[in-house]
Amino acid sequence: MSGYILTILGIVLAGILIDIIVPTGKINKYIKSIFAIFVVAVIIMPVVKLISNKDNITIDYNDYEIEENLMNYIFSSRVRAYENEIETALNNAGYSKVDIKINYSINSNELSLNSCEVNLRELAISGDALHNNRYEFIAKTINEITNLSDEVIIFYE
Repeated sequence: MSGYILTILGIVLAGILIDIIVPTGKINKYIKSIFAIFVVAVIIMPVVKLISNKDNITIDYNDYEIEENLMNYIFSSRVRAYENEIETALNNAGYSKVDIKINYSINSNELSLNSCEVNLRELAISGDALHNNRYEFIAKTINEITNLSDEVIIFYE
């Protein structure tokens, strides 16, 4: 693009130089006419190239790779946010040190939550949570946040 602009600037300077050098008269009109046609041709040249390369469209797959990496980052961040939200909700309810891992997949740029693994090895229960069925409460909390069914929630102790 900068080469194209430099070419136009060069033509303008050449036009000024030709106007100074060429004497007035009939020959001046002919030279200016030829020069004007040349200027128009140079200005239109990129448009002609664009039209003639219409059939030879090249796709830069690096852009799609960057987009795919961005989508993966966004989806993995969303899953981490779900995990943190579940852990915070459980912690507020009296279930601390619960480790949540959501398994997901990405199909056609859509996030699909497959299952949830709940590690209860270091579970600490306090307050009113002692009187609740921890499996039902944790599964209900996960279901409210992620819409995952009880069948895909896996508990480990």
